[in-house]
Amino acid sequence: MSERICNQHWVTGQNNKQGKRKTLIVVILTAATMILEIIFGLFTGSLALLTDGIHMGTHTFALLVTLIAYTFADRNRNNPNFAFSSGKISVLGGYTNAVLLGLTALFMVKEAVERLLNPVEISFTEAIIVAVFGLAINIISAFILGASHGEEHSYHHHDHNLKAAYVHVLTDALTSILAIFALVMGRFFGLTWPDAAVALVGAGVILKWAYGLMKSTGEILVDYYPQRSEVDMVADMVDRRGGKLLDIHLWRTSESHKAALVAISEPDRGAVQELKKELSSLLDTDHLTLEVCS
Repeated sequence: MSERICNQHWVTGQNNKQGKRKTLIVVILTAATMILEIIFGLFTGSLALLTDGIHMGTHTFALLVTLIAYTFADRNRNNPNFAFSSGKISVLGGYTNAVLLGLTALFMVKEAVERLLNPVEISFTEAIIVAVFGLAINIISAFILGASHGEEHSYHHHDHNLKAAYVHVLTDALTSILAIFALVMGRFFGLTWPDAAVALVGAGVILKWAYGLMKSTGEILVDYYPQRSEVDMVADMVDRRGGKLLDIHLWRTSESHKAALVAISEPDRGAVQELKKELSSLLDTDHLTLEVCS
């Protein structure tokens, strides 16, 4: 058997190709800006600029993982070696990204505390120029992804990765603004502590995002799914059909797909196929197995 009999399709589709191209453009822009900000952050001594560059780098990595996952999933959509689909590839990438992001943020906290205790000289003028350039790239990227995200609402398949990328770029723009504020304070008032303070704020934002991403992706990877309300609805539906709910399992097979295994006692005669169709619609699943026990 070379193809799965019942496959849950997890593909980007023709409509998402334009969104993928726009995402690729943003990857190139953010990667270039990341390198520029990190180099100048080290060169000028600005920790805020360095933090913003690393923050942008994590977003670049996340977008790159998304593109790789799309390609890998599309090429393996009929691969029978995946139980349901290759959709969890992007989830695993997101979880890995969250772990690395959290470790990076902790490192930046350590560096910021050391800078507060032992200030260093900062080349504010050069750092401000690069920070403004980084903010401009963030705004352009947000515009590009925002257009793609808006188009997604007209599609049947909602791209959670693209939505997340859009939010991340907006967050990056905020850290760029904070970095510029700190550098301007240093340039005109000779203060170096705002640079380290802003780095702490940026690290806090990164930690919060990393925790949220780790939690959401981790739940999918370990098949955690809060199902109480849906179980009650399924039990009521089966009861109305003359059957009884015996067992139910619900889990996510990707960020935007679900599967279900439902076992029921034999309902009214001839109601099985209709019940399966109704259950699939109620649970919004892409793969439903209905077991009827006599």
